[in-house]
Amino acid sequence: MKKTLKIGTRGSELALKQTELTIAALKAQHPELETEVVIIRTDGDERTDIPLCKVNKAAGTQDKGVFVAAIEKALANGEIDCAVHSLKDMPGQAAEGFELAAILPRENIWDALILKPGADLNRLTIGTSSVRREQLIKNYWSGTAKTVSIRGNVTTRLRKLVESAELDGIILARAGLNRLGITGDSVEVAGTTLSIVDMSRDSFMPALCQGAIAVEIRSDDAETRALVAPINHRETELCVRAERAFLSLLEADCSVPVAGYATLNGDFMMFRAIYFMPNGMPARITHRGETENPEQVAREAYAKLRTIID
Repeated sequence: MKKTLKIGTRGSELALKQTELTIAALKAQHPELETEVVIIRTDGDERTDIPLCKVNKAAGTQDKGVFVAAIEKALANGEIDCAVHSLKDMPGQAAEGFELAAILPRENIWDALILKPGADLNRLTIGTSSVRREQLIKNYWSGTAKTVSIRGNVTTRLRKLVESAELDGIILARAGLNRLGITGDSVEVAGTTLSIVDMSRDSFMPALCQGAIAVEIRSDDAETRALVAPINHRETELCVRAERAFLSLLEADCSVPVAGYATLNGDFMMFRAIYFMPNGMPARITHRGETENPEQVAREAYAKLRTIID
């Protein structure tokens, strides 16, 4: 067995926290294992001057996730043994030569609205870099809320919110806030107390795979697979397999406004999704299938969506 496992990750505070959680899970299974964290700058980290949905084209990384390509290059070159990703940043299908060896237990999948004091809920200006959130914001506030592009990690976005004269709020994933220890209904940033309001679960669906951490390896690395596989969380794995398969069928990247999630109830999986058509109208689907066949659930849900949008 390898004595030291080299783990690749982005260098943001949240990425490092997720890597820390992964290492803790690994050491619980292999107390003698040593780990080395290798920080890798990705196109998504370098190109903060343009919206996320335009980074792939600018960087020439095609359908790779903007936070994934550089890390996979290091993995392919043997510079690292495995990589820790936010699964929602990854394409719906693994690239040739790679596989997901483990999915950690999922965090809260929902979004939260962070608001400045005195913000007028009927005339909000909200910062986001997500086309999914842009469409959901328009739909949720019936067109009365305006969106402004904002980039950066969690801490940077919170600081930008406080410093901006234009912004009333931003929307972030609860999973990231929780992992950084921001768990309540408020947070203080630079002397300003910001309110945190959980978005409606019925009206504001999360990104597919939101809240899940994935450990990626080279497909031919059986030794690393044996080390990583024991930390896999089966329930989370089944849900995200359905969500990733749905993404793959849609051929969706970060420029496609789609949201959704799968949940389990014994032998049954419930899959819900919302897809915004080019005219901005939402197409919603709910589909029930067998827990042990998540890819089939995704295919049936996709077929149901096609009957609406075609």
